[in-house]
Amino acid sequence: MLSVYRNELKYLLSWEQAVQLEEQIGQVLEPDEFSSQGAYRVKSLYFDTIYDADFNSRFYGEYYRKKIRLRIYDENEPFAKLELKEKEDHYQHKTSLTLSREQAVRLMDGDYGLLLDLEEEAALRLYSLMMGEGYRPAVIIEYDRRAFVYPLFHTRITFDSGIRSSEMDLDLYQKELPWNRVSSEQVVLEVKYDQQLPPFLSSLFRKYSLSRLSVSKYGIGRPIYQEYIF
Repeated sequence: MLSVYRNELKYLLSWEQAVQLEEQIGQVLEPDEFSSQGAYRVKSLYFDTIYDADFNSRFYGEYYRKKIRLRIYDENEPFAKLELKEKEDHYQHKTSLTLSREQAVRLMDGDYGLLLDLEEEAALRLYSLMMGEGYRPAVIIEYDRRAFVYPLFHTRITFDSGIRSSEMDLDLYQKELPWNRVSSEQVVLEVKYDQQLPPFLSSLFRKYSLSRLSVSKYGIGRPIYQEYIF
């Protein structure tokens, strides 16, 4: 089990902003271990309650928000990550459990009881949430990520582009899905750090006049649901 507390800031960039900012950041920060050859795919199945409480919480302006997702980076991987991400303002806490592919498939099929076999406190909490609040698969979201890291304050900066979602086919291990391109001309910038953001990065962001937004890839990844509800 992995448990991490961090600050998280999000911004929505144009392609032009993203290209310029990434070029400058790349001169100072190192690519993370997966970005040395360029962008890599991130693919997640998000769960939500029968009333879509997690999705709707951002529209209601709730201070505390959470998301539960099952994440892979390749359909042939033998493992998956089950993550609970909780957020209060810009402070976030992420709990991550490693599941086998077989366990991940069972979870997608609604067999949440397997979490009780893991004998971990986080697994028990996830079981209570998913069973007690009626969680079920809601959407698959995939995007291309370029990530940079800086050792001071465990700073991590990611550029997520080509965001696409599938609300009809929810098989995480299916390679070809009926993708809906939800953000083809914009890039989501995420900035994560511990105590404080390194000053030179704060200055760089001010140079681009970036404004914090309540941007969520899960939020923009459900256009069919939004059209139906709103």
